[in-house]
Amino acid sequence: MDRPAERLRTHRRFFVDPRFLIGITLVVVAAVGVTWLVATVDETTDVYVASSTINTGERLTVDDLAVAHVRLGSAADRYLRPDDIPAEGAVVVRAIGRGELVPSASVGAARSVDEAQVVVTVSGPVPSIVDTSSRVTLWASAASDSGSVFEAPVVLVARAEVVSVVESAGLVASGTDVQVELRVPRESVASVLEAMANGAALAIVPDDEPLVAK
Repeated sequence: MDRPAERLRTHRRFFVDPRFLIGITLVVVAAVGVTWLVATVDETTDVYVASSTINTGERLTVDDLAVAHVRLGSAADRYLRPDDIPAEGAVVVRAIGRGELVPSASVGAARSVDEAQVVVTVSGPVPSIVDTSSRVTLWASAASDSGSVFEAPVVLVARAEVVSVVESAGLVASGTDVQVELRVPRESVASVLEAMANGAALAIVPDDEPLVAK
C-alpha cells in the first residue's frame, strides 16, 4: 500500500519548471537567428555586368553581358539578372561602363529626349574618372564686364554624356584647357553655344560613379 509521502515524491518527479522551458526556447530562437544571419550575410545574387562599354541608344543583347556573383541584399531587384534576358529590341537608355552592374532602369525603349552633340572647351584638367559614356554636369562662370574675373558658376547642363575627350592629355592634371565632346538635350544647345561665345569659363564635374562588380 502506497504511503502519502511516497505518492508526493512521485508527483514531484514529473514537475517541470516553466523557467526551464523558457530558457530552452530562448536558446533555440537564438540559434535560429544566428543561422539566418550567417546565411543572409553569405548570400550572393547573380546579376549582369557589362562586358564592354555600352553607349546610350545601342541595342542590348546577351552577348554584351557577363554574370557576376555579388552581395546586394535588398538592392538586388534594381539590377538585371540572368532570368531577365533582354527582349528583342531592348536598348540602353543610359550609358553603361565596362564592368558596371546593369541597372534594370538603364534598359528599355529608345529614349524620347532629342539630343545633340557639342564640343566644349573646359578650363583646367579633366578628372581622371571622366571617360567615354561618363555622366557629367557642365558648369559655366560668366565673364564680368572687365573680363578679368568671372561670376559665380551655375549649372548649364545636368547629366550630360561624354562622347569623347578630344585631348587625351586632359585626363592628367596638366592645368591646360581641354576639349570635351558632350551629348546634351537639344534644347540646351543654344545656352551652351551662348556661354562659349560670351567667353564663359566652363568646367565639368563627374556625377556619381556607377557600381562596379568586384
